Amino acid sequence: MSALAVLVGVAVYLPMQRTTTLFEGPAVVQNFGMDKCKRVSGPAYCDDVRIQRNLNLGFLACDPSLPYRNFAASVFDETKMKEDGALWVYDLNKPGSSVEKLTIKDFKGPFHPSGITFAPTSEDGTPARVVVLVVNHVPLETPRVEVLYYYPARKSLVYKKTISSEHFFAANKIAASTSSMVHQYDDTPSFFVTNDHGYNITDWKREYEEKYNLPAASLVYYNARADKAQEVGWRFQLPTGLVAADDTDSVWITLAKGGTVDRYKSHILSAEHQEQKVLSADTRESIKINWPGMMNEEILHTKKVNIGVDYDPETKMLVTVSHPRWNDYVQVAKDKLQDKDAEASKKAGFVISKSSLYPVRVGETRPKPQKDVVFDLDETPRRWRMQLFMEDIVSNDGSEFGSPSAIAVTGSRVLVSSHYEAGLLDCNIAV
Repeated sequence: MSALAVLVGVAVYLPMQRTTTLFEGPAVVQNFGMDKCKRVSGPAYCDDVRIQRNLNLGFLACDPSLPYRNFAASVFDETKMKEDGALWVYDLNKPGSSVEKLTIKDFKGPFHPSGITFAPTSEDGTPARVVVLVVNHVPLETPRVEVLYYYPARKSLVYKKTISSEHFFAANKIAASTSSMVHQYDDTPSFFVTNDHGYNITDWKREYEEKYNLPAASLVYYNARADKAQEVGWRFQLPTGLVAADDTDSVWITLAKGGTVDRYKSHILSAEHQEQKVLSADTRESIKINWPGMMNEEILHTKKVNIGVDYDPETKMLVTVSHPRWNDYVQVAKDKLQDKDAEASKKAGFVISKSSLYPVRVGETRPKPQKDVVFDLDETPRRWRMQLFMEDIVSNDGSEFGSPSAIAVTGSRVLVSSHYEAGLLDCNIAV
């Protein structure tokens, strides 16, 4: 019994100690790489930034009431949520352009935007219409997803419909799927949504999830043709970033309290449980759908509090933005909850990292020290393999910019939004 008690104690202590070390961060946050970035004036309290690559436009989801509903930092007082948020657009085609606020035609009701994604499009050049999906945190209600149309010629947003599900109970980020399961009449794609917690804010279990950093969050898949959602991934430790990867129904997820960036891919694990015949919501015909069977394909141990992720399929580059010290960020959130216009007692810095492939000796996890030496992997395939690593390219202690919320990439351009700083960062990581 004594030996069992020791084993249980070690099993509980080690994960909690690792999480504590992750939250406290490094003794000194280095400042480097800020010469790659310029600050663009714009709105504060932005929860997400995404780039529509056909148009080369950055879209930001910003909300003045975010200091009262920062669920990632466990801060919320939804009774104070009075003012609606909005989507903003930033034109990457025009140097020196400003961030412009967008209005939504035909939309009625509260709008508190969080995650953003776009329906995939195969159109060359400028598409006539872009389908935009936004997670909407309505006060004291289950979050929902708003489907909007963006018309580039008019620079306008038009409301199309709202998608609701009991499975969106703590929805924060969203990523459209490249699956063929697309609504036949309004072009709504199937999509993934992450619940940042395993329990709703009104559930007493939420307190224990927060106190012990329990991996209780989930991943939800919405099938557009069936008009149904289902949980397809479980036991995530505060997922704060979500983006589609290369393969169909494959995603990258950043786990803030896990210190990792994970890639999950869909597999048919059991046709009996994954295949389903339904009456389609669009054509009213009987169709067969497959619910994703998500399996972990890769884990990148970043040892950082990852808060945002993006992937550029053209350059095959993965980028992340992280908090070097989570506890500093949480303190900023607590200060802003009391008075969002007051100067916070802490500075919450950030780190931008990008992916690189390095040869690694089989059986080891460290990259080859001599990075300038070229190995012919074809000659020694059994001794070496290529492995993905995240390398820091920009770091700041928060004195110039801080409290990052999300990151977006296209080519060598990177945009970083912030929960509490006004404006955004526009960085050229090729410099």
